Amino acid sequence: MGRIGRLETPHGVVETPTLMPVVNPNLMLVEPSELERFGAEMLITNAYIIYKKKELRENALEGGVHKLLGWEKPLMTDSGSYQLYEYGDVEVSNKEIVEFQLEIGADVVVPLDIPTPPDARRERAENDLEKTLRRLEEAKAVLDGRDEKPLLAGPIQGSTFLDLRERSAMAASGMGFDVYPIGGLVPLLEAYRYKELVEIIITAKRRLPADAPVHLFGVGHPIFFSLAVALGCDLFDSAAYALYAKNDRYLTSDGTYFLEDLQYLPCSCPVCSKYNIKYLKECGREERARLLAEHNLHVTFAEIRAVRQAIWENRLWELLERRCRAHPRCSAA
Repeated sequence: MGRIGRLETPHGVVETPTLMPVVNPNLMLVEPSELERFGAEMLITNAYIIYKKKELRENALEGGVHKLLGWEKPLMTDSGSYQLYEYGDVEVSNKEIVEFQLEIGADVVVPLDIPTPPDARRERAENDLEKTLRRLEEAKAVLDGRDEKPLLAGPIQGSTFLDLRERSAMAASGMGFDVYPIGGLVPLLEAYRYKELVEIIITAKRRLPADAPVHLFGVGHPIFFSLAVALGCDLFDSAAYALYAKNDRYLTSDGTYFLEDLQYLPCSCPVCSKYNIKYLKECGREERARLLAEHNLHVTFAEIRAVRQAIWENRLWELLERRCRAHPRCSAA
């Protein structure tokens, strides 16, 4: 089901499949203005983080989120669902954060959905899903009264219960959204539970409009792009390029290495062509993190381009089979 698409937003057209690098306005190893040279066409940032910090909030309300980040291309804002998942509560209502995203000029607005962790009790998953669906309806109502509207995302939740995922996708599809993110997947990805991840994607895709852009929340490792795109996913987002870099982790399309385990740099990106492994290991921590983040971005967008080319050549399945040999869990998926 891999396809090349054109996603039209208020700040321009984005070709899919693509990755949206996550930009945390409090912590930027690579400036947003530099991300275009790696291949980024669209970014995602966290509206809740901006909302909670007075200086960021005031600047975003005054000049817009694009000006705040120094980025004039399409921009998606998340609502704080990750913080809700991590800390159990956020000090903002769904309506407030949706309206805030509208006020700061986001191109894609996300309601405050509730991600339920894998293997949660069914009662909890059902309750979280019902709250999420009510919040999706509320977000639709907020936008319905506006003349100029950004794109609105309708997240799909339901934990690891496939019937709840199906119910979520059917309900969101019935309301009619512009983008359909599938949420709550990062813990599965981190635990190498790829087979379950695939089952969730297939379950959701079966109940979504065929032309609907499908976004995988928090999924952005190059090893998974070809498989996800073959399943019909179009948008990815990840902060892995920066988070991994801070922990001396080196991305490749076949997996992740710790810098200390490398004797050579198996890559010809601008970073790996200019510096050798000895320099990266011995340079200062801040510089090393920045250089690794740049390498991780180069590798990530190179894989996006490889996937697009494979689609044009009708050889995506061949690329997928090569990539999935990198890990037995990928092969099983």
